[in-house]
This record gives sequence, C-alpha cells and structure tokens, in this order.
Amino acid sequence: MDSYTKDTHRYAFAMVKAARSMPVDIAEKLQHIKQLRFNVQLKELRKRINRRIT
Repeated sequence: MDSYTKDTHRYAFAMVKAARSMPVDIAEKLQHIKQLRFNVQLKELRKRINRRIT
C-alpha cells in the first residue's frame, strides 16, 4: 500500500503519477483511481449525513 495515510493524498498522488503518462480524463477512468475517488467521496458523504442527524 501507499505510505500516505489519507485517502485524499492517495488519490491526488495516484492522479499525478498516472497523468504523467496519459491524459487526465483517461487516468480518471483507471480502476484503482476510481476506487480511491469512491473512498474519498464515501467518507465525505458519511460526514455530511452525520452532521445532518446530530
């Protein structure tokens, strides 16, 4: 696994690494980058839902 502790950092650095060798729109379609983005979005959604409940 990566040495970065936050999912947002993992996502950002994976995008930078992939974008060096291909266009960004194609890099965003790679499966491992999709999964990292999904994890970040899910975490933010959970925060938003918890804020509304309390």
